[in-house]
Amino acid sequence: MSFLEAYRLELELVSPVHVGTGESYPAYAYVPDFAQKKVHLLDLSRLLLALSPERREALLRRVAAGPKGAQEVLRSLYQEGQIPQEAILRTLPASPAFLQTIQKATEEAQLEYRPLPYSPLGAYLPGSSLKGALRTAWLFHTLVRRGEVVEFREGAWKFRPLRPGDKDALIHPPRKLSLRENQSFEGVVLGYREYRKGKEVLDLYRDPFRALRVSDSSPGEGFLNRIGVFHARKDLSKMVILAETFRKGSRFSFLLRYQGGLAERGGVAGAIPLTELVQALREYYGKVAEWERGYAEEHGLRRALEVYGELEERLKDPEVFPLRLGFGSGRLALRLALLLPEEHPEAQEPLTRKTAGAQTPKDGYPLGWALGRLVSL
Repeated sequence: MSFLEAYRLELELVSPVHVGTGESYPAYAYVPDFAQKKVHLLDLSRLLLALSPERREALLRRVAAGPKGAQEVLRSLYQEGQIPQEAILRTLPASPAFLQTIQKATEEAQLEYRPLPYSPLGAYLPGSSLKGALRTAWLFHTLVRRGEVVEFREGAWKFRPLRPGDKDALIHPPRKLSLRENQSFEGVVLGYREYRKGKEVLDLYRDPFRALRVSDSSPGEGFLNRIGVFHARKDLSKMVILAETFRKGSRFSFLLRYQGGLAERGGVAGAIPLTELVQALREYYGKVAEWERGYAEEHGLRRALEVYGELEERLKDPEVFPLRLGFGSGRLALRLALLLPEEHPEAQEPLTRKTAGAQTPKDGYPLGWALGRLVSL
């Protein structure tokens, strides 16, 4: 193993992806063009300066009345040509489901939408989001390969040998997990937990993933979309989230560097051979896709089944691996629920699924699925 390995990680989305920033654009910050199927994001300060005093007062009055009123007056100004070009920050394409949601909104609708992360070059996928997905798969792989149970007892995580009743349940957590216990779990599994003067310490400099660096992605085109919630027994069609997503079929590239020499020289707690990491991704996210596919078959989620079928077909190439990224990735993809005892609350099957791009949630695509490939540089 060389001290430094460099790869281009090529990523193709097989379903829409949204990675949140914690921000949201309110109803008075954008105006749709229904004919062009686009939405203009506005600089409200510049717009107010460009309006006559009467129009400015009317706009502010409607904004104060609520999101629906704000949208109505902005659409009226746009149709009259009263929104100058300098007040438009950028323009994004929008799905029919997004635009219909705005058109049919009630007075109670918030009409906020969540943006993607942006750099001066455009929307992008953060390397931290990708690295988190890699880490989850590696945690799963490490536990399966070790073949022991990690359980929380006497106030700490400890390994013990498998017992006949454990089956596939390799994690036995407390009923409720704190952030500290989650962090401690990763330290135990990845080998960077230590005890100093009888106290547990997480030596982050020993974390094996310190040797793995992932850049942010190349820029992509955002797309305003409607995210719905599907429930098998309840009508949740009015439970709507508006968000900017990347389209199915979008392609990105990342720079991935692995400093294998850190593991060889004891700088981190263990090695992450990249060929083994690819197998970990195929194993873990393959199981997640298989589990989700069963749910989709049971409830007739046609577009979801298209995605899982494409994953199955493309994974015939042994160098390709699946990933789950961003919002809506699901409990299984984020919390290693595949390895929990069936009776644990975190192992219970989610009752809902988030889907994107359809007025009826059952008809939407699942969120977050992508296929990757490493290309040596």
